[in-house]
Amino acid sequence: MTLIVRKRTLALLAAGMLLGGLATHSASAQTAPSNIMADIVKRGTVRIATIAGNPPYSSVSPSGEPQGYDVEIGKLIAAALKVKPEWVIVDTPGRITALQTRRADITLANFTNTIERSTVIAFTRPYLIVGSSFMVKKDSPLQTAEQLNDPKYKVSGPRGGTFEPIAANTVPKATVLRFDTVQDALLALRSGQADANLGDSLQIAATISASNGAMRALPGNWSYEEIAVGLPAGDADWFRIMDAWVRQFNGSGDNARLFKKIFGFDMPPLQ
Repeated sequence: MTLIVRKRTLALLAAGMLLGGLATHSASAQTAPSNIMADIVKRGTVRIATIAGNPPYSSVSPSGEPQGYDVEIGKLIAAALKVKPEWVIVDTPGRITALQTRRADITLANFTNTIERSTVIAFTRPYLIVGSSFMVKKDSPLQTAEQLNDPKYKVSGPRGGTFEPIAANTVPKATVLRFDTVQDALLALRSGQADANLGDSLQIAATISASNGAMRALPGNWSYEEIAVGLPAGDADWFRIMDAWVRQFNGSGDNARLFKKIFGFDMPPLQ
């Protein structure tokens, strides 16, 4: 090998090592953990995204304070982490974007773990299993969900959640009324603007229980949904901490006791 060839070979090797090092550094930078827990400790608060107008999961009291089942869970998580809860009120799509933009460390908002959502954020194991059902007024002529599948009937529900695909699958011919919050969708049924409301089966049960006989559910369950804690993607340590908390919350009986306190009936089994 001549001196010139040797120099060129060494130069190429050096360039290759430099490029390889840069690629490794770039890959490491992209996969480096965000260390959310360290940020929470430093800040002294855990930022919790939730939505208003979704009782009994979450709503805002007349004094402006968040309240409900998910809110109480958030308070318990903050206490376990020895920090204070910091509430971030979002709309339905904001449950995801608050995590993606790191405005929130967790989302607690009657949040269903779906494949589509799991491609952009992470979820813990479920702390609640729900279905979906149709609710009508007691004196409604409707007796089955199948009867609703007609353009003359209006079905209300919140936009941006699982309501729309479930309605499209079960009553594709019905007229769908979309509202910003669950509370607004329920009000549409009460006021006669809608003929039925499609929603979380446990939320529907709680609403019927509090209606003094004014509302009833149509037979049938139209979905299987795992309600879980939403997390930013990419932080394995934060997922491990939160998933462990949910496991203990479920296993200790604390979840079942809190659920009954808020909803007024026994929590269904986690299947």
